[in-house]
Amino acid sequence: MPLYKAEIYEKDGRKREISEEASSESELIRKLTSRGHIVTLVKEECSKRSLFQTLRAEGQYKRKKPLSLENQYLFCITMSSYLNNGISVMEILRLLQKQTRGKHIKPIYTELRESVEGGRSLAASMRLTGVFRDSLAGMVESGERSASLPAILERAAELIQNEITLRRKLRSSLTYPLLMFAVGLCVTVFLLTFVVPRLTALVVDSGAELPFVTRLLICISDAVRVSLPFAAIGIFLAVYLTRRKNIRISIPIFREIKENIAFSMIFTQTGILLKSGMSLTEALKLTEPLDPVKGRLEVVSDNIKKGYRFSQSLEKQGSFPEEIVSVVRVGESGRDLPDGLLRLGNSCWDIAQTSMQRYATLAEPLIILGMGFIVGFVVIAVLLPVFDLSTLAVG
Repeated sequence: MPLYKAEIYEKDGRKREISEEASSESELIRKLTSRGHIVTLVKEECSKRSLFQTLRAEGQYKRKKPLSLENQYLFCITMSSYLNNGISVMEILRLLQKQTRGKHIKPIYTELRESVEGGRSLAASMRLTGVFRDSLAGMVESGERSASLPAILERAAELIQNEITLRRKLRSSLTYPLLMFAVGLCVTVFLLTFVVPRLTALVVDSGAELPFVTRLLICISDAVRVSLPFAAIGIFLAVYLTRRKNIRISIPIFREIKENIAFSMIFTQTGILLKSGMSLTEALKLTEPLDPVKGRLEVVSDNIKKGYRFSQSLEKQGSFPEEIVSVVRVGESGRDLPDGLLRLGNSCWDIAQTSMQRYATLAEPLIILGMGFIVGFVVIAVLLPVFDLSTLAVG
C-alpha cells in the first residue's frame, strides 16, 4: 500500500504530522477522522518532481489562476449566509456548483465538493485547489476548529470587500497620472530617438559650439537609441517571469501599509475567536496562518504560557509597535480584550487605507512634475542651439 503523509490536529488542539499506509487518501482520511483527528492535509510520500511528471504524463496537470477577489468575496458571503440558515457545507457546495455560471468557477466548486466528500476539511480542500488565498484558508481553518465558521466567513467577506473597495479607489486615483506618465514617456522616447538626432545634426553641421545641455541631451539620446531594444526585451522578460513564478516585488514605502493590514487581520481574527469562547493561546495558534511573519505568534503564545500577559508577550516579542501594545494593555486592564482587539483591527485597517489613499493622491502631481521636467529639459536643450544659430545669422 502507498505511504501517505498527513497533517492533523489532535483533540487537545496540537498539530502533528504523521506518516501512515493506506489504500487511498480517502481511506486514510476516514481512519484519522474516526480517531477524532481533524485532517488538514494528506499527500503521498513522493518527490514533487515525480508527482509533477506523473500528472503531466497523464495530462492532468494544469496551472491554475488564483480566484479573483470578487469571486472569493461571493464565496465567503454565500457560505456564511447558507451556514447561518442551517445548511451543511456539503449541501452548500452542491448548490454553488449548480448555481454558478462561470465556466472556470464551476470546476472549482466541483473539486471542493468532492474533496469535502472525501473527508477533508473545507480549509484543506480550499488549499488543495490552489486558487484561494492562504490567509482566507487559514481563517476558514480557525473557524472550523472553533465552531464559528459563519462568523469567520462573514468577517473574511468584510475584509475582502474593504480591499476591493480600496483597490477600486486606487485604480480611479491612479488612472489619470499613469496615463499622463505613459503619454509623457512615449513623447520623450519619440523626441530622443527621432526628433533630437535630426535637429542636433543640423546644429553640428553648422559648426556652432553646442551648449552643455544640448551635449548632454545628445549623449542621452544615443544611449536611449542603443539600449531601447534591450530595455524592451528586459521589461518583457521581467514581467513574464514575475507573473509565471508569482514573484511579488516589495516596495519599501508600502511596508508600513502591509504591516498594518497584517495587524488588522491578526487582531480581528484573534478578537473573533476570543468572543467565541476560545482561550487566548488557542486563538493565537489558529490565527498564525494569517501572519506573514512566520513564528511570531508562536513566540507570543509561548510567553503567555510562561505567565506573561498578552501585552507583555507582544512587547517581549519585539516586532509589534508600542501603540499596539498600549491598546492591548488598555483592553486587558478594562477586561474588554476581545472587543478591544476588534477595534484595534479596524483601526489598523483604517490607517492602511488612509496611507494608500495619501500615496495615490501624491502620485498624480509628482508624475506630472516629473514629466514636465523631462519634456522641458528636452525642449530647452533643442531650442538653445537654434537660438544661437539665429543670433549668428542676424549678426
